[in-house]
Amino acid sequence: MESRIDLPRPPAEPEPASFPLLASLAPVLGAVAMWLLLQTPTVLVLALLGPVIALASLGDGRRVRRARSRREEARWRAEIADAAERIDRAVGERRRELEAAHPDARRVAARPPHDPHRWRRSRGAPLDVVLGIGALPSGIVVEGAVPTRDPAALRLGAAEEVTRLRSAAAVVEGPVTVDARDGIGFVGPPAIAVALARAALVQVLDVVAPDEAEVIAPDGEAWHWLAPLPHPVHREPGGHVRVVGDDVDVTIATALAPALLPRECRVVVRAALDAARLAGRELAPTALSEREAASAARSLALAAEHAGFLRAGGLPARVDLDALPTGERGLEAVFLVADAPVVLDLVRDGPHAVVGGTTGAGKSELLVAWVAAMAAGRSTEEVSFLLVDFKGGASFTALQALAHVVGVMTDLDEAGARRAIESLRAELRRRERALAERGARSIEEATGLPRLVIVVDEFAAMLDELPDLHRLFVDLAARGRSLGVHLVLCTQRPADAVRDALLANCGIRISLRVTSEADAVAVTGSPEAAAIPLEARGRCVVRVSGGATRLAQAALASPALLQRLVSAAAAMPRPPRPWREPLPARVRLTDVPLASAAGGGEGAGDRTVRLGLVDRPARQAVEPVRWRPAVDGPLLAIGGAGSGRSSLADLIAGQLGVAVIDREDALWDALEEAGAPGAHSALVVDDLDLQLARLGEAQQAVAVQLLLRRMREGAAVALTARRVSSAMSQVAALAEWLVLLRIASRQEHVVAGGAGALHDAGLPPGAGWLADERIQLALPDAPAPRRAPATVPMPQGPLAVVLGAGAALPASLAGAARPAVGATATAVVGSVTEWEAAWGELDRLRAERPVVVLGVEERALRQVLRHAPLAPPMREAPAWLLQGGRFARLRYPSSDATDAA
Repeated sequence: MESRIDLPRPPAEPEPASFPLLASLAPVLGAVAMWLLLQTPTVLVLALLGPVIALASLGDGRRVRRARSRREEARWRAEIADAAERIDRAVGERRRELEAAHPDARRVAARPPHDPHRWRRSRGAPLDVVLGIGALPSGIVVEGAVPTRDPAALRLGAAEEVTRLRSAAAVVEGPVTVDARDGIGFVGPPAIAVALARAALVQVLDVVAPDEAEVIAPDGEAWHWLAPLPHPVHREPGGHVRVVGDDVDVTIATALAPALLPRECRVVVRAALDAARLAGRELAPTALSEREAASAARSLALAAEHAGFLRAGGLPARVDLDALPTGERGLEAVFLVADAPVVLDLVRDGPHAVVGGTTGAGKSELLVAWVAAMAAGRSTEEVSFLLVDFKGGASFTALQALAHVVGVMTDLDEAGARRAIESLRAELRRRERALAERGARSIEEATGLPRLVIVVDEFAAMLDELPDLHRLFVDLAARGRSLGVHLVLCTQRPADAVRDALLANCGIRISLRVTSEADAVAVTGSPEAAAIPLEARGRCVVRVSGGATRLAQAALASPALLQRLVSAAAAMPRPPRPWREPLPARVRLTDVPLASAAGGGEGAGDRTVRLGLVDRPARQAVEPVRWRPAVDGPLLAIGGAGSGRSSLADLIAGQLGVAVIDREDALWDALEEAGAPGAHSALVVDDLDLQLARLGEAQQAVAVQLLLRRMREGAAVALTARRVSSAMSQVAALAEWLVLLRIASRQEHVVAGGAGALHDAGLPPGAGWLADERIQLALPDAPAPRRAPATVPMPQGPLAVVLGAGAALPASLAGAARPAVGATATAVVGSVTEWEAAWGELDRLRAERPVVVLGVEERALRQVLRHAPLAPPMREAPAWLLQGGRFARLRYPSSDATDAA
């Protein structure tokens, strides 16, 4: 470092030039000599050159003097700027040298774990602590002559510039240090004073090795960040921190006034928000937040591992579950190690547990080890496990083959997870009944009822997917102790996911590393878990039933250990599963039990129809679905293409002994004959929405009204449709049984009457929902017959024939027809236009003979046949017979037609 800087030579004003006397006299003397020699008076004019030369010489001297003055000023400015630059450089180098020699708390906290300069203090050496940045003597010497009162120096302000440079060189803004052995007291607002004290303590611990001293700290929350330190830490009531060892005795205290500081604090720092004062010196203080201090403590812990220091009561980086003892009573499990193996018992310490930890903290490994420790040495008649993994399904792969495990639920099968969890309500009721049958008040008094441990990995994610399950888990937590159901809930965000009603029943609290102090406090009541190092996988803070917190290391269950557990439990009986197997994709009619009240003498309306199976997880049951038309009312099934809609129609029609109606003309016939003697009361219609859409407006209105009447009368009506169209909205409202099969659009599913949350576009054929319960329809034994539309043959005898445009007259009538209207003939034939021209003639004829209508549209027909009833729908070319006041479809082969009209 440059410690001596020379200032430039002061600027000086150039001396003025002397008067050119000889140069001025020379022309005068020459002119006089020439006049004497030549006797010519004009030569005396040359004497005037003397004053001219004198004036010119004076002007030239002044010009040269000004140029020299400018050069001198430029030299001074350049040299003084160079000196200023050298001073700035020297001050900067001095500042960097001081900062390198005395790093502040933030630089100390940022040191890598393998920094060779850490913990290299010699015995008896000072413990320098940086309190902040302040003015310090630089040690830089500035030499050089002081500028005089020379006009040039005055003009340039040289004296002031030299004074400024010397002042700038004399002081450097650098770290203000004190010897921590003198004791440091920080006086000021508590939050500021504690932040400064944290910075001082981190620097002391960066100098004092873990095996040289121990830390005695207050038991308040402001010092929880000390937990990860490699130094032994003792907590006791008080208001100051001490670092005590054979060669170290440091006291760091905070107070509101100097008089409140302990007498060991001989250095007093008065702290404010952005400034501090030490013995009259102002400085910008160095402070650390609690998060920064916790990060520094974790860095020191890693450095201790690199350096090979053994912390008193320290934790190993890895623990094998094989090396730990096996629990004996209750659900004792040994899978944690503190200063000794930790025994946790869900029966004694629970009944439930909550585990917090961020990604990579080791939650899944801890849960696997815990389950393995509980299963070790216990039979399936003592304990069973239900594992729930809502972060991909891989957490419990190693445990799936264990006989104690009754199921593994994942977020990959949301419907299955919802179903299984809903079955847990029924499991509680089943256990209540089992206790009542045994006359027991709790599971401790009962035999043959294994405890059930439900382990949930990522509880918050499960509630995000299925938010209504929180009430179920609160119920499980409240009643689980007496019924032998225990919860182990694991989540990354315990502060948000585990609410007070649930947390109150969790006697075991374990927090691995978390990123938020709020999450750490939510689990264990202490922020210590937020200070666990990132590299310390499996390190956790444990608190049991409101006791003191302990730092522990979770064990790892090796694959070999898990395989031994699986092999040992292979011969054990499988425990009862809390839920039934899901519905199969195909159900045969023989798989659906017959109704006990079924009898051979029943009518179609009284008969019980087997539809399929329904899944009722809340009752742990899969039960038959039977439709009793007389009791349950009309049935409507809605589903898209390939959903099993037509198979349902076949299933119902086959059991009722009727044909399926899948044509609009057949539907019209069935509705018209309602109530007629011998008419079948059951009505099974497939694709009702399509059939109604094919009807004309007037026909559609009549068909809907007839169908509504059948439904109100209590007839056995079963309908299927692709969607609820506007034409069948009234019909859908009267359907008391609504079966929703697979519908592609969620919107159409909701419009059809289903819950949006239950929509599933991937349902297999025959799968659907009945009153929000999942059903699987049975397959029919055989397709049911389809009802054909009714037709009548061409009548014999006199006829009146109305031909539409392009219609052909059958050959059987061609010979008997005559082209003119009004004559007596067997068949009176005319076009629509001709019959309209013969006003009233057709009305007269239809009173005495049948009317055959061929190829006439419905609208034209109503014009020519006024007051006639509504014609039935017909898919082929219209061919009707009006006889006896009603229309019937006319049956005649197309080959019988001729071009003659």
